Amino acid sequence: MTRILYDLALADEAVRPSPFCWLVKFALLHKGLKFDTKPVGFADKSTYPDPEYGKVPVLIDDGMMVKDSPLILDHLDRKYRDRPLVATAGERASAAFYGAWLGANVYPALAPLLLARLCAAAAPADQSYFRATREARFGRTLEALAETADARPRMEAALAVLAAPLAAHDFLGGREANLCDYLVMSPLMWRRSATSAELYETPKPVAAWHERMLDLFGGYARAAKRA
Repeated sequence: MTRILYDLALADEAVRPSPFCWLVKFALLHKGLKFDTKPVGFADKSTYPDPEYGKVPVLIDDGMMVKDSPLILDHLDRKYRDRPLVATAGERASAAFYGAWLGANVYPALAPLLLARLCAAAAPADQSYFRATREARFGRTLEALAETADARPRMEAALAVLAAPLAAHDFLGGREANLCDYLVMSPLMWRRSATSAELYETPKPVAAWHERMLDLFGGYARAAKRA
């Protein structure tokens, strides 16, 4: 069986920053499923498996095309029932909370810290597209966005929310990682892919969990190349 995940890449094709692609990679690894990745750039949609759709992640699973990370996760849990990403209604509710929390707190704090760096690290053919689409989304130049004064404290406040559960448990899923952990780790892989600079302070329980996440699956995330 062949599985191919189409994955966004920077100028160095070994650097894969997309948090949504990382979420799918974590899910595949959690399931113990073998897969290959195919790097694509930001601008040239002709290289995508569905150019008209023009987004990633897209998973080709034994000839079946599945688009969009939530649909890919649902497909994996329905088709491969061993090691579910969420095993109970309570875990599903927790994952829904973390997804909403990330959208309201983590992604808005990280974007000003990362987007100019990612644009600089993108392939030259992608930089104009990257800049135009992100500046239209935020209504500011990337340089102005990078000057957002409260980005660092907002990120630190967001991570402080995780300190209590991670002081008591190894993972947000409890004794083992589940979808909650992968949801939260994925934007942190976005940051890790973009830069090795320390952009904010991380609470000790969260930093220890981050190290455990990097070590999962034979250190797959730790081994990922950084810009």
